[in-house]
Amino acid sequence: MAMSICLRTHALTLEARLNRVSVEIPAARCCHIMGENGAGKSSLLASLAGLLLPDSGQVLLNDIPVEQFELTELAGFRSFHHQNELPVFDLTVAELLGFYRNSDVTEAVPAILEDALEILHLLPRKLGQLSGGEQQRVNLCRALLQAWPAIEPGKGLVLLDEPLSGLDIRHQYALVTLLRSLAQRGNTVLMTSHDIQISANYADWLCFMKQGSVIASGTPDTVLTSSNLSSTFGCEFEIRHLQNSVQIFVANPTVNPELC
Repeated sequence: MAMSICLRTHALTLEARLNRVSVEIPAARCCHIMGENGAGKSSLLASLAGLLLPDSGQVLLNDIPVEQFELTELAGFRSFHHQNELPVFDLTVAELLGFYRNSDVTEAVPAILEDALEILHLLPRKLGQLSGGEQQRVNLCRALLQAWPAIEPGKGLVLLDEPLSGLDIRHQYALVTLLRSLAQRGNTVLMTSHDIQISANYADWLCFMKQGSVIASGTPDTVLTSSNLSSTFGCEFEIRHLQNSVQIFVANPTVNPELC
């Protein structure tokens, strides 16, 4: 892609997973997709990546249907991260990343990725020797390296499924700071998230999903409301706007009274 990427879907339908989803994600935004388990977040992300064919409807990248791109062309500018995806082979981290690092990338790990993910000291280690959080950081680095020649100048599409899962607090905030900076370069970044607090403060576009449908999509200023949060998660929320951050509290969690 020679320019930043705008994503658009039209009546995207996938049996039991997506229900006529029509949504637009502007170019060069960091979008967090939020919703309960089974809401359709991962299915929407995989469809946007061109990895999951819908029963009906369309996914458009800069108004071009995603199916018109060759897989090799997509792989050149699109980065996709699956949940918990690492090979079972007995490889070192360096060997794994070597498979995905484009020949145009001379560094083992580009400095901006190392700053956020802290991978270099893991390079000689076997994948099976890593903790869950370390494996997640390696997997994220792998996904970004694959399309780094497009991401570095701000022409990439970054799609990450639950990238915060398994990370400690410090690396969670380092990652979302990295992703926001990649969007500021011109990349279009989407990630699924269950962390309302982080998403409220680090996304510049939010997409709320419920039972396979998008119920709200837009900037945090317009869609981050207690009503949308309640509709999405089935709890009552209180939102407090502080000087430099947004604080969100669960005001009335919905639980079975018999459990109390």
